[in-house]
Amino acid sequence: MRIYMERNIYNLKILILGAGGMLGTDLGHEFAGKCELFLWDKNELDVTNKEQVLAKISDLNPNIIINATGYTNVDGAEDNKDLAHKLNADAVEYLVKAAQQVNAKLIHFSTEYVFDGTDKSGYKENYPVNPINVYGQSKTAGEKYIIEYRLGYLIRTSWLYGHAPQIGKPRGMNFVDTMIKLSTEKSEIKVVNDQFGKLTNTRDLASAVHELAKGDFQPGIYHLVNEGVAMWYEVAQEVFKIKNIQTPLIPISSIEYPVKAKRPAYAVLLNTKFPQLRLWQEALRDYLS
Repeated sequence: MRIYMERNIYNLKILILGAGGMLGTDLGHEFAGKCELFLWDKNELDVTNKEQVLAKISDLNPNIIINATGYTNVDGAEDNKDLAHKLNADAVEYLVKAAQQVNAKLIHFSTEYVFDGTDKSGYKENYPVNPINVYGQSKTAGEKYIIEYRLGYLIRTSWLYGHAPQIGKPRGMNFVDTMIKLSTEKSEIKVVNDQFGKLTNTRDLASAVHELAKGDFQPGIYHLVNEGVAMWYEVAQEVFKIKNIQTPLIPISSIEYPVKAKRPAYAVLLNTKFPQLRLWQEALRDYLS
């Protein structure tokens, strides 16, 4: 789909891939009316098809490509290793080749899951990666192509939530909305209290990406997250406080909530290269208002 403009503010042609997903939707809203914008989802481009990627992007000839596609089902990746690698690594390689053809900036998203979560001081942009599950391994494999590309911008982010559905996730809902839904279905809700991270609003992330795209920022790795460290249990507490939900929350350990993929316990991304985003509590209040 193409959005036409009478006046091109930045004189740029921007392509957003994965435009129908949770992050892609907010990216589309953020860039609409500010450039010549193209919103492509899997119906417009199969990013795992190398020939199609090279041909269609060459024909479009964009100035900036923003890749919001990917395999995001962390537990599902344990059983679908090939598919996760195809979407999170092979497709990124193809997109880099396509970007090179047209000399375009390429903005790509990765995750805190590239780290093992053992360093409680947090993870700066240049910290060595060490993934502990298949999802993290597939994202790590894709990162190297962006890092090696001279116009590559690698954005790591974490614990995303937004208003659009999460395509590819079993429940299709983010953690925040899931907690609200469960509060109407259960007499009590058990929530993990030993995994730490940074909850990030997709609208805030999209706004930061817009600033990154239009600003004088050098290619490289960026950690874009809402500020403030929290446990999942604390996030649930804040949601219930804002919505005045009385359903009891029960803190449990990760051992008591078994999942297929091992999670990093303290995967806290430190933003040292970009203006900090607002606190997660403020962003959450806006989201739930």
